[in-house]
Amino acid sequence: MAPLTVDPADRARVRSAQRAFRSLPKDLKNELRRAQRAQIGPIWTGEMTTSASRARRVEQQQAFRTGSRVKAGLPLRLVAGASNRTTTGGGVVSDLARPFEFGTHRRANFTRYARTSTLGKQHTVTRRAAAQLPTAKRSGWVVYPAVSKTIPRLIGVWVTGINKRIYDAMEGH
Repeated sequence: MAPLTVDPADRARVRSAQRAFRSLPKDLKNELRRAQRAQIGPIWTGEMTTSASRARRVEQQQAFRTGSRVKAGLPLRLVAGASNRTTTGGGVVSDLARPFEFGTHRRANFTRYARTSTLGKQHTVTRRAAAQLPTAKRSGWVVYPAVSKTIPRLIGVWVTGINKRIYDAMEGH
């Protein structure tokens, strides 16, 4: 799966749609944003829950189980793995989200460091520091697959919602 890109012609259409949206009355814009978040939020969190439950590693499931939401604005932003909760190992979920999504090439590398035992003697410890991370994958393991399934549904909800509310406003409802 290639990174998400926007065609230059589509980018121009998006900019013109944003300008048209900005010219709407303030109360209509606020109503549209509230309705979009109310409809799109459950779709996004549902897809993230499904995608996280399909993840191979328990750590990925824990990292992406919480912190998924829709951030307000124009355009709306899909947020995943944004929890500031600390895991049992001491890591913060928002810091671990990127490595758990894209993995690492360093799984087989060893890390050596010196530590002092409880008896006061120093010794060298050798361990695989990145063994708990998934293998590297440019298309992502959890979030990107969820985005690819969510975007078509979001566009449909967005377009129909905006058209319906603008039509209702023009009719005086």
